[in-house]
Amino acid sequence: MQGTERLATLTGVRRGEAPSVLLTFLFIATVVASFVLAKTIRNGLFLAQFDAHRLVYVYVAVPLILTVFVPFYTRVVARSGQRTVLLSSLVVFLVNILLFWLLFRLDPRPMWSAVFYVWVNCYGVIAPFQAWSFANSVFDTRQAKRLFGLIGSGASAGAVTGGLLARVLVGPVGGAANLLLVLAALLVVAGLLVVRTLKVIPRRKPVPFETTAGAHPGQTLLLVARTKYLRWLAASVFFVAVVTQWTQFQFLLVAQERYTRDADRLTAFLGEFNVYFGIVAFLVQFLFTGPLLRRFGVALTVLLLPLSLGLGSTLILLFPALWSVLFTTALDQSLRFSVDKATYELLYLPLPPAMRPAVKGTIDMVFNRGADAVGGLLLGLATQGFHLGIVGLPGAGFGLRGIAATNLVLIAAWVAAALRVRRGYVDALRDSVRRHRLDPEQTTASYLDRSTAEVLAERLDTGDERELLYTLSLLEKRRRTAPHPALRPLLDHTSAAVRRRALALLDASGDRSAVVRAQELLHDDDLETRTVALSYLTHHAGVDPLAAIREIKDFASHSVRAGMVAFLARPGPSQNIDAARLILDAMLEEPEPGGRPARLEAARLAETLPEGFGRAIGRLLRDSEVEVARLAIRAVGKRRRKEFLPELMACLASPDLSPEAARSLAALGDDVVETLRAQLVSPGLSLEVRREIPSVLVRIATPAAQRALLESLMHGDPALRLRVIDSLNRARKRRGEPVPTEAVETVLAAEIIGHYRSYQILARLGRELSEEDAALRGLRQTLEEEVERIFGLLSLMMPGHDLQSAHLALRSDDGQARANALELLDNVLPPSLRRLVVPLLDGHVSVEERAALAGRLAGAPVETREEAVAILAASPDPWLRACAARLIGSLGLRSLEERLEPWTHDQDPLLRETARAALLQLHPPDEGPSPGISSETSGIWESSDRLGLG
Repeated sequence: MQGTERLATLTGVRRGEAPSVLLTFLFIATVVASFVLAKTIRNGLFLAQFDAHRLVYVYVAVPLILTVFVPFYTRVVARSGQRTVLLSSLVVFLVNILLFWLLFRLDPRPMWSAVFYVWVNCYGVIAPFQAWSFANSVFDTRQAKRLFGLIGSGASAGAVTGGLLARVLVGPVGGAANLLLVLAALLVVAGLLVVRTLKVIPRRKPVPFETTAGAHPGQTLLLVARTKYLRWLAASVFFVAVVTQWTQFQFLLVAQERYTRDADRLTAFLGEFNVYFGIVAFLVQFLFTGPLLRRFGVALTVLLLPLSLGLGSTLILLFPALWSVLFTTALDQSLRFSVDKATYELLYLPLPPAMRPAVKGTIDMVFNRGADAVGGLLLGLATQGFHLGIVGLPGAGFGLRGIAATNLVLIAAWVAAALRVRRGYVDALRDSVRRHRLDPEQTTASYLDRSTAEVLAERLDTGDERELLYTLSLLEKRRRTAPHPALRPLLDHTSAAVRRRALALLDASGDRSAVVRAQELLHDDDLETRTVALSYLTHHAGVDPLAAIREIKDFASHSVRAGMVAFLARPGPSQNIDAARLILDAMLEEPEPGGRPARLEAARLAETLPEGFGRAIGRLLRDSEVEVARLAIRAVGKRRRKEFLPELMACLASPDLSPEAARSLAALGDDVVETLRAQLVSPGLSLEVRREIPSVLVRIATPAAQRALLESLMHGDPALRLRVIDSLNRARKRRGEPVPTEAVETVLAAEIIGHYRSYQILARLGRELSEEDAALRGLRQTLEEEVERIFGLLSLMMPGHDLQSAHLALRSDDGQARANALELLDNVLPPSLRRLVVPLLDGHVSVEERAALAGRLAGAPVETREEAVAILAASPDPWLRACAARLIGSLGLRSLEERLEPWTHDQDPLLRETARAALLQLHPPDEGPSPGISSETSGIWESSDRLGLG
């Protein structure tokens, strides 16, 4: 078992991944072996017939042929599917190879070696592209980062195999041309691996892509041109192709000078070279690529090849000899097909899966091959030029030193493009996780606004009363401070209920634009509509209710009395505060059924009442009717009545009143910050009230309010701590000012250590409890809340990165979104944090592995269940203590029994009832079996929000 774990650590392979890794490894190894063998045969045959400087013609010809082939290939893939095309193309390549063998045997013209050179270059573009596209379709971003180092070593192993076959078999098979039969055998093996792979690895469900970028190469080119990240990626690929082409040309130039016109000796030499440096590449790939990618990411590996070739070109410039060229080519061979190839495959993974093949194919085949054409043209002009009959272009006559100097300029441009790609990679990851972000609050609000507007607009003509009343009820529940523009036309609706509710909403929102229509509604046929109109005019038009009563006579009594209070309380010659107070007090004391409408009318008046009505407003704030208290709270907030601070604080404990109370408290501003700060840490105040105070402070959004929140970051209650963290993030976004990181770093370190500690407990208890145990499920919910707090703290420390989007993507059902979110964190977090945080979030890291890491980190392993439960019992979180109480009873942990007695009197109902039930389990009555957890306590557990079941 330990050996398996060490191997998994070394290779990065997780449980269940071995078959797909092995098949992909072998397939890539076989394809690369066939290409290296074909390339070795190609070079030997061509250099035996032509001068090395003639290679520039081939370099230019290959992209022209691929320009015709790529659109055809793309259309075939779109219609037939990538895997079908992969198998079919291997068959076509096999037939081509056998045909070339016949040509070389029956009609050995020099022309066939040039044609074969072009064919091999085309094969070298298509076959590796297909192999790596296949690998990309099998693994997601995080798997690729772990496994592409190992899988990519298959390319290095293939390079060794191809070179070894060329070196060893060129003599026994009868020359370079007969090695084509060995090449054909490799393609047969590759085809068999594809067939086996199709049986072992299931097809993934295709992911729809919003654009038609993959349908036509022109559209994909346009997409690449419009996307900054893809532009720089394409530029980087372009420079890779040109620089490595020139490096390879230098190598073939010195090889021809050493083995003039001897195809077999050239083939053997090139094969031997591929063997030695293929082994080096394999070791680099197997031992270093994976660790480099996991530790440093693409930030380092994307620069490794250009900087290495820059060193080699500098040596050629200073010492233009065989050894410097061999050294530079060795760097190219060792790094290009190991670290660099794996890195560039990773760079495509942040793209949407359905978009990826088209973009990758376009960049690999168009930009890469376009670079071959441009590079070949420039190389010809830099060396001996082009001569086609009587038409020709002269060359500059550069030798090794001149080519190396030009290459250094190209490498500088390559490094600049690679730096842009490195930054763009992080941005692309960030965009990918943002695509999966869902803000329920904003989505609901925007949907409600759209649906309300649409329904109102659609139903005005049809007169659908039921639909309109439903829509108006949505507006009432939202308690909008601004009226919806479609409300005023509803005052002319045929339904009295619609007219009445529309005018009531305008009244509540303070809209004065309906005064004229409300005066007309005083004569409405419907009594309640006339009553609402009288209230509206009393509030917003200064109408004397007595005059209206004398004129119309028929109104509901509560509306008449409310109008009288408003009229008598208004400053002016008719003001009579004592009379208004008497009428208002009578309204508040009226028995049911008329009491509720009377108190509602009184609450609507509260906003307009002057000083002297404090006792009545206090009664309204404490009213048992939610809507009455809500209207009174709103009135106190608008008038900024600081004397009602205790009543407003008490209202925070009510879920129905808490949002309105928070808004009214926030309206008092800095005057109440000190009081709120003291109450936030006061043990005498109920926890429900204290948990709502951060939402008040974030609304106040002053430096004093922010300091009060910072002082509460270390609060013992996890739910309150999460509210504080969330409020600090919202305050930072609102004010645009950074949060001091010293306190945040301390709390973050404590949260991370606590989270690892939770995994130690989970791992230990998970060995004895079933997966459905309520305490175990509750502990997992606690882990999710701890992660939420960690992300909140990270967002405070790193405001430039949208880490909340990464958090939401990690909770997504989309595996690719989760992988991209982890990759984003791997690239933006500082190394000290990355090593701690990423293993906690990587789904491929097991609970046992996290517990082992926690033991090394904390230096204190949790070895017994008693230790695990004792840690839970020591938590300040009542929920975790309730989990501990349940476990003490269910596991019979008498050594922890003394913890239960104080909890039986705790104010938290879940903890109190669970502790009592646990004591009964430890000490059952003499008669009958152990009572276990009572149905009442079990019901509390099953309905608990912490289990996600509430």
